Order: sequence, then structure tokens, then C-alpha cells
Amino acid sequence: MAENNETKRSGADAAQAALQEIEDRRLGEIRRRKRRVRLVVATIILLVSGGIATFVTVTIKSQLDFSRKADRSPDVQIVGFDGTVLETVKGHYSQDVSLNSLPKRLQNVFVAASDPGFYHHLGVSLSDITRIVSGDDAPGSTLTMKVARSFFEVPETGSVRNLEELLVALWLEARFDKSTILRSYLERRYAGSGIFGVTAASRILFGVPAEDMSLHQAAVLAVAMNDPAGLNPLHFPAASAHAANIVLQEMVTLKMIAPEQIAALSRTAPQLSPQVKEGDYSQYVIDLVMEEVARRIGYTSKDLRVVTSIDARMQMMAQQAVTEVSKLRLQPRGADQAALLSISPDGRVRAMVGGTQYDPMSQDRAWNVRHYPGRMIKILPYYYALNENPDPAQWVRDNRKEVGGWKPVNPDRKYRGQVSLRDAFARDVNTVPVELTDTFGLDNVRNFAAKIGIASPLSEDIRTVVGLDPVTLPDIARLHVLSLNGGVAPEITIVNSIRSTAEGQPVLYQRTQQSSEKLLTDEAMLAVNSMLAGVTDPQVRLDRPFVGFGALAGRGSDAWFAGFTADLYTVVWVGNDDKSRAPAIRPDVEVASLWRLFMLDAMQGFSIRSVARGTSQRLIEEDGVTDFWKRHWVDPNPPLSNNARN
Repeated sequence: MAENNETKRSGADAAQAALQEIEDRRLGEIRRRKRRVRLVVATIILLVSGGIATFVTVTIKSQLDFSRKADRSPDVQIVGFDGTVLETVKGHYSQDVSLNSLPKRLQNVFVAASDPGFYHHLGVSLSDITRIVSGDDAPGSTLTMKVARSFFEVPETGSVRNLEELLVALWLEARFDKSTILRSYLERRYAGSGIFGVTAASRILFGVPAEDMSLHQAAVLAVAMNDPAGLNPLHFPAASAHAANIVLQEMVTLKMIAPEQIAALSRTAPQLSPQVKEGDYSQYVIDLVMEEVARRIGYTSKDLRVVTSIDARMQMMAQQAVTEVSKLRLQPRGADQAALLSISPDGRVRAMVGGTQYDPMSQDRAWNVRHYPGRMIKILPYYYALNENPDPAQWVRDNRKEVGGWKPVNPDRKYRGQVSLRDAFARDVNTVPVELTDTFGLDNVRNFAAKIGIASPLSEDIRTVVGLDPVTLPDIARLHVLSLNGGVAPEITIVNSIRSTAEGQPVLYQRTQQSSEKLLTDEAMLAVNSMLAGVTDPQVRLDRPFVGFGALAGRGSDAWFAGFTADLYTVVWVGNDDKSRAPAIRPDVEVASLWRLFMLDAMQGFSIRSVARGTSQRLIEEDGVTDFWKRHWVDPNPPLSNNARN
């Protein structure tokens, strides 16, 4: 009996052992299967990661330009829309920075100004990582990140580009020493006015080789590289000198210079000696083109051909008209400066004069200087009203009314109770645009201005619509050309295309008209043209249909005249840089004479047609890319510059 029990137990144990063995084999097979799956997944992940890394590397590498010329700076040939050579700009790109010849004390200035921790970090900072994760488009904070950005062939912004710049910065730090990275920064960094790098900037701005700059000059250049728009020493000398003094103070903190040197080094104005001369065509045009090339392309070592929208014949006419009328009629009446901007309805600049004579230390009055517009901007709420009711004879209130603490006064001190939109605009009343803005909402009118593309800052109160906010000539052009361009606000540009002069190179930039919202209805456009025709002075005569009107603003400091034919819009500003009054200047006489003199000559050869017919034909022809200017007529003998003649 005991033996049978023992046998049974042995059989049960054997069976249990067999079952356990089977279970162990099953579990082992499951573990092997899991390991195989994990291995396959890991392999796939590695392959995908490797593929992504390879793709990212190849993608980033295809966007980079590491080419460098030590023999010369690339040339930039600037031509008009028809190929007429306007200028060939040389020496604006530094190619030959040598840290062996540039004193260490000058190198320290740029490090202290842009990245005091340059020699101690790995190329990126925590703030850069935070910025990229948050999606902020601001440029990198470290000197290496700035160098990484300069190597991309076409400048862009956005989260993807920021991440690409971070990867390139890490690669630069791993591949090169700090001296090489610093040299690249000093060669490639933008300093404003179309100038890249310290050797070009020191020669053009200060008239000395880079190694001969004073510490303050180097500091002025360093802060300009940090903020080319706001601290350009040519345009903001006091601000740039002050910022340079702060850099010198930082150098004391970093023990790069002795504290007792500060008093001798600090200055209230930069030591400038601009090496710029005006050629046959306005240097303001050349400066504007070079700034746009810098924005579109960034640093390059390639020779470039830049096709602009400038009409060489019209540009000459504009310069001659401004010079002649200013000398004979404007300056004797107390206005030292004048500016002219002329565009085709699609927004391409055909002629521009930034002042009565070129001064490299003066900003372009036709492009980025803001002037008080007065009546020039009051049409804004009228647009809004005519979109709602396209009847220029509709009645609105003309009574003094307080809106947001402002109680506007009409120029003639008269109030008619009720007045039509057409008469209100013709009489230049202040109460009606205020009434319209209050009716439709200030925020709505401000948003409408933003859609049009008015870039100057506008007040958050009623001053916006009565001409008390200074604006630029392009702002006024965007506003006025709406009815001439089918109700669409065009982008105002001066560059049509940029390409390398080398064979087989792709176009680096091509101007395209961005698809935009139609901001005026067809009925509103007809009403606007009717309203503008009502204010056109019959004494300002052209040989074709046109509209045009003048304005006096800034309590007599700014005088304007603006108007258009079917093919061309031109706005003229007259005044003084210090905003002093010129009470003898009359917009509808002296300023109108300048506008008329230019327009009479500029329109020669164009077919005579109404504004409405010109708009219809143009909207059918336009493709947003091709420059159709003068497609039916081109001057067979355009004026040539000295560069072209040579």
C-alpha cells in the first residue's frame, strides 16, 4: 500500500515536472519572441532615427553656404526693371577678417557686446532651448547661434529654422575652435546699410581699416551688429554712441579694460567718416535695395544681380523735378526738404527720391521717416463707411463731439450739422472721420488699417483718423492705391528678383504678389474715385484723367500732394527735418507743382485711359510675379548711368 502511494507520488511529480518543463519552454519561447520583437523594434527605431538624422543632416546641409572668398568682396549689380544698370555696389561684404591682424582688444569689444560668456559655453544657452521649445522666432542669444544663422543661404524664421540653427551651432562648436567661430561672426554679421562684417563696415563707416578702429568705434560697430535697425550709427548717432559707452562699461566689469580708461574712451557721438558718394541715380534707392538684399539673402560670397522695379527714365525725372522745384520754389519759402515716392498700382516702386540731396547720415524721407499726414490719412474711415453704403452723397453729422476725451475742431471752425461724405472730404472736416470711427468702432477701423498694411504705430484713440499720428510715404501709398488696385492692398517693394551671376544658379528671391483680401467692394471703389475726383483741383492739369489732392499737417510742418492716373500713383512730401513750420508752402500750389512736373513727364508714352478702365485691364493681365510695367511701350533710348556707359 505504501509502495503504491509512493509510486503515485512519483508519477504525479514526474507529471508535474513535465508540465513545468512545458510551461518553462512556453515562457522561454514567449521571452525569445519578445526579445526578437524588441530587437526588431529597436532596429526599426535606429533605422528610422538614422534616416531622420540623415535626412535632417542632408536637408540642413543643402541650405548652408560655407563658401568664402579671401581675394575680394562680391559685387552687387543693381538694374532697373528693363535691365538698365543703375549701380554696381562693391565692398559691402567682408571676406578677409584675420584675427592675427585684428588686435585682441578689438576682438574683446565684440565678445563683450554680443556674448560675454562666449569662451565658456558650448554654443547654445538655456534661453535658446527655452525659446525654441516655446516657438519664439527671436534670434539666438549666443555668438555661435548668430554665426549658425548666417550660414543659411536664405534667411527664414520659425520653429523648424530655430531648431536647425541650434543643431548647426552645436556642430560648429564640436568642429571648430572659438577663434574660427569668432572670425566667422566678424566676417558675416550684418551691420546695417547693406554692410556685412567688420572690414567692410570700418572702411565704409569710419574710413579706416578694421585694425585701426578705436575702441569706441569698435563698440559702435558692435552694437550696430546687435541691432542694425535701431542702432545704425549713420541714422541714430546719439543712441549708438550711448550704447557703445555701455559696452565699454561692460568691458570694465569683465576686466577687459581698466576703469580709468572709460572717461577717455566714452563719447557722445560716434567718430564717423562715411565713404559714400551719390551716383547718377539716387543713392537713397541704392541704399534701400541693399537693405532689402541683406534682408532677403543675408551674407553671401557670390556676385549678385538684383533686378529692381525702378524705371530709370522716371527715376531721373523724379530727381530732376525734386531738385529743380526745391531750389526755385520750396527752399525760398522755408522748406529745405522734399521726398517723392511713385509706384505702379501693384506696389512696385518706379521712382523714389529720399531728399533734395543725398546725405548718408540722413534717413530716407521717402521710405522710413514718419511725417504728420493730416488729410492724407483721413480717408481711412471713409473707406469703411463706403463699404457699408457706397453712396458718397450719404449724409453724416458735422457737429463737435467728444470721443474718448477728444473733441475735434474743423479747420475752418465751422459746423454744418449735416454734410455729405463727398463734401466732408472736400472740406477736410475733422468731425466726420471722428463720427464715422465712433459709429463703426475704433478697433474695427484700426484693424482695417492693419489689413491695408499701414506699418507705422497708430494711437489707440481718435488721433488715428484725424492725422495726428506720423506715418511714412509707403503707408499713405498703400492707403490711397486701394481703389486703383481692385480694392486689394499691394505689398510695396523695390526688388523684383535676386540671383547669383554664376551660370546655372537658382533664383535666390523672386517677388510675388501675395494673395490678399479684397478690402473695398466694387461699388465702394467707384464711390471713392468719385469722391476723390471732387477734391481734385482743376488748376493741377495733366493730359489725361487723374485724381489728386493736397494736405497741410503738423500745424504747418508737413505739406503733401498725392494722386494717380490709371498707371501710376505718386505722393510728394515737403517740409523740414526738424519739423519747423514752413507757413509759406501751399500744398495745392508749390507741392502740387512738383507732383505735376513729375507726372507730366512720367506719363509720356502711356495710352490715355480712365482710371476705371486701367484698373480692369491691369487686373486681367497681372500674374503677381511678372513685371508688366510698360509692356506696350518702352522708351527706345532710356538714360544710362555712368556705370552703364562705361
